[in-house]
Amino acid sequence: MASVRQLGKDDILFVAGETAEVYHHTAGLVVLDTSDCPDFSFEYLRERVIERISDVPHFRWRLHEVPLALDMPYWVEAENFCYEDHFKRIAVPSPGDREALSEVVAHLYSRHLDRSKPLWEFWFIEGLAGGKFAILQKLHHCMMDGQGASKLGELLCDFEPNAKPRPVGDSIRNARAGEIPDWLQMSTTTALHLARFPGALSRQVFSMVSPRIMEKLGVKKSSGRRRSETPVSRFNGDVGADRGFVFGSLSLPDIKSVRKAFDVSVNDVLLALVSTTLRNYLLDRGELPELSLRTGIPISLRTDEDDAISNRVTQASVTLATNLADPVARLKAIHADCEEAKTVVRGGSGGFIEMIQALPPWMVTAMMGVSSPEQASQMLGSNLIVSNVRGSDRPMYVAGARLDTMYPMSIITPGMGINFTCVSYVDQVDVGVAIEPQLVPDPWHIIDGLQRALDQYLGLAGKRKTVKTAARKKAASSSKAGARRKPVAKRKPPLAARGARGKAHSV
Repeated sequence: MASVRQLGKDDILFVAGETAEVYHHTAGLVVLDTSDCPDFSFEYLRERVIERISDVPHFRWRLHEVPLALDMPYWVEAENFCYEDHFKRIAVPSPGDREALSEVVAHLYSRHLDRSKPLWEFWFIEGLAGGKFAILQKLHHCMMDGQGASKLGELLCDFEPNAKPRPVGDSIRNARAGEIPDWLQMSTTTALHLARFPGALSRQVFSMVSPRIMEKLGVKKSSGRRRSETPVSRFNGDVGADRGFVFGSLSLPDIKSVRKAFDVSVNDVLLALVSTTLRNYLLDRGELPELSLRTGIPISLRTDEDDAISNRVTQASVTLATNLADPVARLKAIHADCEEAKTVVRGGSGGFIEMIQALPPWMVTAMMGVSSPEQASQMLGSNLIVSNVRGSDRPMYVAGARLDTMYPMSIITPGMGINFTCVSYVDQVDVGVAIEPQLVPDPWHIIDGLQRALDQYLGLAGKRKTVKTAARKKAASSSKAGARRKPVAKRKPPLAARGARGKAHSV
């Protein structure tokens, strides 16, 4: 029997959820400073990138689909594969500013990757203001998650301008696609998976409802999270085939200052910035729902030793606390809900995503097709997606050119027409916002709003620091005053009493 490599359940939404209007590839826009590379060119970049990805076999794999989408596809080696076919070039129209670049990126993103070929493309973008160049890397999400893409980026980049390629880890270099399964093998495997489907679905449904049942019966307190209602907002309409993309950068030291002042995580701060921005955006339009917006947050299931570039991620829904006017209260509410969500998800509690993963692909496609955008948002318990990936804390170079910024672009779907993706790099956090243009007018206002929100939290963090410092000084002053005060001498008891005590102790 042939050795095969079938995609796992973690990939089902990315494979079965695509339609003519829904793309399940991600993209990364990298802007390069080539001022120290006078001979930088498309051909030179292509040669250097191929040199580095030649040890990553995943770039030579394509999907082999199962008829009628009855089961998950298989990874197989692409026939007549040629790296050069996946490298393309395009120029940004004058004046080459951020608006012109964003339009080109949105246009390139809004095209499906060809499933008969390996699912990736590299676009070389020229004509940027200041003589800079950019790269747009498109990767299908079934190839890897955000952490995997970050690891891939480190393989493609160097920490010095003209460094030699770094060695690729064994788990990546030794990965192998399978052979194309014959009809009998594919039919047998598919029949086995379909036979297991009812039991797998039942287990997932039971894992979702059993904690509530046990709690109602008084047998055990539920460890799961109570499902909060998801409001309907302008972001939760249908999506067309076109995408919009805006981007910007925030100061990582400033974000860390807020994190430290309020004793929360960097991710909590980023969620609070998104919350404040969207709250103001909707308030300006008189559209802020009474209930808080909720966001899906990807939660990595990777261990520290996991260096694979596949998918190791699930998703949880958390509040953005947009119903709270006080920004500090919003941040604290977000922090508390995120901590609870991570505990529950990593504890193995099932949710809607896990239930979807128990279905065969054709059923997922059918379900997505008949669900309205509002129903999709309610089922996932989210109005949008916000994700955060930790990147390199050292400057990186691509083909000798310094990497200035890396703006990620991720997936929007019916019912969730806006997606924020953040990646840290050196002393900045680069933010990419993918949108449905009809649902999110004036998207650059959102990028500007993120900076205003950070400025607001920095001001609050400064006040909090001042209060803490004053409290510490007051406590220290009281302590010193107490140390200077002479202790009160104990009065000796009368002699008769001392004698009585002496007798008492001698008995």
